[in-house]
Amino acid sequence: MIWDWISPRAMLAFVVVLVLSAGISAVVFWRDDEVPRVRTERIKVGRLPTDLAMAGENLWVAHAGERRLLSIDPRRLGRPVVHRLNFPVLRVSARGPSVWASGPESDALVGLREPSPGIITQVPVARDAVDVAVSEDAIWVTNGSSGTVTRLDPLSGLPLGAPIRTGRFPSALAVGAGYVWVVNSGDGTVARVDPREDVVVGRRLRVGADPQAIVVGLGSVWVANRSDGTVTRLSSATGRPIGEPILVGGAPTAMAVTTDGILVLDARDRWLLRLDREGRVKRLAGLRGFPAGLAVDRTGAAWVVDTRSGTLTRVTAGHRGGGSG
Repeated sequence: MIWDWISPRAMLAFVVVLVLSAGISAVVFWRDDEVPRVRTERIKVGRLPTDLAMAGENLWVAHAGERRLLSIDPRRLGRPVVHRLNFPVLRVSARGPSVWASGPESDALVGLREPSPGIITQVPVARDAVDVAVSEDAIWVTNGSSGTVTRLDPLSGLPLGAPIRTGRFPSALAVGAGYVWVVNSGDGTVARVDPREDVVVGRRLRVGADPQAIVVGLGSVWVANRSDGTVTRLSSATGRPIGEPILVGGAPTAMAVTTDGILVLDARDRWLLRLDREGRVKRLAGLRGFPAGLAVDRTGAAWVVDTRSGTLTRVTAGHRGGGSG
């Protein structure tokens, strides 16, 4: 089962209690006549895919079941390049030609240079390498049970300084707006790390219940809170909340930035949603199975991993008949 390989936060029963309080804004969905027509395609990729990321022109798919990474050209969808590893891969992150994959079972990271099929480095880290993010001059990895984030040299893979303590069970992170933003799912906070000093700036920022994903885009930092079905928006300059939490419903577990909004993956009710700058929620497409990961390619198409069926779903938006733009 996939639960054998994922972190303690994801081993909880996938049952969500939707908490409504005065501090949570109402769901504001766009009208049905404003919802664009979308086209979905499903592509078989193998057993238990768990995550995906874009590197250059290629889409990289992490596999827990088959212990490998796949590199796929989304423009042609030909035979993928297979990179076999010695551990179940849960997360994958990329920047430029470099691709990094993590898996808690191995307590290691693996780095590859796209599109070469060879492993370039394998790096031992502290326990529970839960998530990984790539900046211009470093690799950042969350160490779940240690409550820390480790900074690594992108060429040698060696640690750059001591691990940085960020909070209880750091499970996701993002790089942007001059900081490394770390989600601590164990205590419902976000830590803002200054990469020049390798220290947490100020106090940890309180977000929603069981935060699972974080992205930086559209001038803000966005945090998906699985257990209360909300997205918290923070100022990328100060870290302070912007407005009330946005109630999207379901169990938001992954996000991606586009040119005109933030895509949100609702893993419980199986919806792909989009938030605009005003916090309005639009349902883009219904999904199947167990959606677990989300990425956007260079054409703007969204890709969703379905762990249950071992497929990727490509979602592309079109226009309603009689409309324009």
